[in-house]
Amino acid sequence: MNTKCLIATVAGAVVLFVANYVVYDLLLGGFFEANSGTATGVMKEAPQFLWIVVGQLAMGGLLATVLGWKDATNMNDGARAGATLGALLSVAYGFTMLGTMNVSTLTSSVVDIVVAAVVMGLAGAVVGMMLGRGD
Repeated sequence: MNTKCLIATVAGAVVLFVANYVVYDLLLGGFFEANSGTATGVMKEAPQFLWIVVGQLAMGGLLATVLGWKDATNMNDGARAGATLGALLSVAYGFTMLGTMNVSTLTSSVVDIVVAAVVMGLAGAVVGMMLGRGD
């Protein structure tokens, strides 16, 4: 991994961390709580931020790697690729979870696809911009 990719990874992780907090907690927290499945006790009282940061860094790295492969080195290409990747990951993960666990509903799974596309699109725009710096 070169320095540009590493910087893009961190920048993407920061955008993901902030955007996910704003969208999933502040804006839609009540919606997702009201549309959770029948499982109980799955949410932690206090989030463990170390593991959230590790996850966001991994997703930022995934974005930087895929956008690098795709040569998406501007905000527009990064946003498009990020949104597509986010939607596909959400469909894959969300519907697998819907089919195997009681932690979500069909409604929340469908809304999550849109939210993931928007959040990953934002992060993809930043990652694309960072990958294109100095070219």
